[in-house]
Amino acid sequence: MIHLSQAVKGVERLTIKEKIIYKALCLFATRGYGLVSVRDISRAVGIKESSLYNHFANKQDIFDTIVCVCEQRALESNVALSMQDTLNGDYKPYEGIAMEQLLLVTTSLFKFYVEDDYMSKFRQMLMIEQFNSEQMGELYRKLFIDAAIEHQTQLFKYLMNQGWLKVADPSAVALDFYGPVFMLMNKYREYNAEVAMWLMKHIQNFVSKNSN
Repeated sequence: MIHLSQAVKGVERLTIKEKIIYKALCLFATRGYGLVSVRDISRAVGIKESSLYNHFANKQDIFDTIVCVCEQRALESNVALSMQDTLNGDYKPYEGIAMEQLLLVTTSLFKFYVEDDYMSKFRQMLMIEQFNSEQMGELYRKLFIDAAIEHQTQLFKYLMNQGWLKVADPSAVALDFYGPVFMLMNKYREYNAEVAMWLMKHIQNFVSKNSN
């Protein structure tokens, strides 16, 4: 598997296999998966089509590797934000529900999914293809909707058990929290002053409604 610390290097420093992954993702994000051929990818990389098959069996193999790379990058991002325990997957203790803490985590996640070179292109590709392919649609919902809500459901359940949040249906609270963030992710292509303002208002309102 391609490791993320390698995959996010400057394009000129990528290995051939890493460059195939990156160039394929760029093409998928602009044209959609279905309209890109192996020949298109090999031309973008600057190699013969036969040489590409030394690294990948077919286009689906390239796509599957991209999925693994992006899932691993998402996991590493969560760990970096101390959102998950690296040993057993449990959430690390939060010392109360601080607005500054939620704002920092939410802002970091927004930037990651919207501005990260790999994740932004991956999300764009799935958005293009979600209505053309049932598999793509399921993957889009799994990675950018279901996984986020499940994570936040467990987080808010923990905070409720600690007495830091009002007791309620944690999945409903997670949906209430993530909905506006997801909307902003789809409206804006970069983090800017307007996004910062809306995230601040959202966090302030959320903490005001839900904290004990």
